[in-house]
Amino acid sequence: MAQIQPFRAIRPNPFYADQLVFTAPQVESVSGDYMKPGALEPLKTLLETGARLRPETPEGQNKAYHDINETIRTLIAEGKLWHEQPAGIYVYEVVHKTYRQTGIWALTSLDDYTMGEIRIHELTFADSVRRIKNYRGNTGLEGSPILLTYSPDITINRIIAETRTHGQKTTYGNEHGLHLLWKIEDPEVLQQLVEAFARVKTAYLADGHHRLESAARLAEDQKESGMHVYDTISSLYMATDQLRIQEYDRVVVPKKPIDKTELFEQLNKNFQVLESPENKPVQPSEPYLFGMCINGDWYSLLAGPHTYENKSAASMIDAAILQDQILTPVFDIIDPKTDPYLKCAGGEKAMEEIAVIVDAHPDAIAFTLCPLTVEQLITVANAREILPPKSTWIDPKVPYGLLLHKHE
Repeated sequence: MAQIQPFRAIRPNPFYADQLVFTAPQVESVSGDYMKPGALEPLKTLLETGARLRPETPEGQNKAYHDINETIRTLIAEGKLWHEQPAGIYVYEVVHKTYRQTGIWALTSLDDYTMGEIRIHELTFADSVRRIKNYRGNTGLEGSPILLTYSPDITINRIIAETRTHGQKTTYGNEHGLHLLWKIEDPEVLQQLVEAFARVKTAYLADGHHRLESAARLAEDQKESGMHVYDTISSLYMATDQLRIQEYDRVVVPKKPIDKTELFEQLNKNFQVLESPENKPVQPSEPYLFGMCINGDWYSLLAGPHTYENKSAASMIDAAILQDQILTPVFDIIDPKTDPYLKCAGGEKAMEEIAVIVDAHPDAIAFTLCPLTVEQLITVANAREILPPKSTWIDPKVPYGLLLHKHE
């Protein structure tokens, strides 16, 4: 079951939203020009940057947390941020140029995670969890939600549709897209929504593994110390038919120029290699098919059945096949998270990023992959396995500060 509840969101006064909120990673304002003279710094800078300063010393961290807490109090007192009353649950919609995604934004009980009712697909790193845990414990702030997905539900869909039709809408946006919010306050509708999510058997974490793990560890420490427990986490729920996963490609910048003949001899052991007609860039739309660009020439690589048959769920993912059959044996890239000779490019701008990398490194070799499907992600999570690093580029990317939550 998914245990959700309403919350008192802190959100930007619309007059200042163009300065305080921007999308990541493109750093584009969702409403206007935050670079105009006299503009406020974005919320992500005001409320996070200080805690990221290095070297990390107790004195420096204490000052950073103090400044962050004072900053948010000041922004609320000056009316630049609004702390809403009463509590509510929100319908959130992001409108892109060619599609839209809609979901429910609420708080989730951390018991869902500790009891195994939220399934994950990524590993976390201890130092990242530690830093986020310290930030959460000292500020109580959540600037953006974790992203969860679930099987579509008729009651939840009905409430979303009715809210979008009859509710009051808040809009932020520019030419890159729109972010829409509808607040649900009616106690009867809130109860229907809570009960509908309680019937959701399993939720799958799409994005936010480090935030969720750090929140759970902090709650455990607070409980053991007899402190007030921050036992919920800001969450955006999007049904599986709303979630979008885009390609996550790789570019190898080799230590030395690669002999093309030798490379193709190695590739032919596990792949059928074909020239791309008219040398068009290859953007695969089906699993086990890869694109490769070397010296400006594009090829299709079709993986042989032996590379994925009778393998575990995670080992059948294209990113795993590329890693196991090419990146490790051919280029000696063992850890794709840290290897300096491997670059990753994902999302709508992936091909643009690849072009920039290849332009800067003429010996670079690009590999394009078919986007992971939501079904593959769920299969891996249900098998209690872990996806290879950099397997998913998942949308939406919710702007920091669109709805803040602060534990008191």
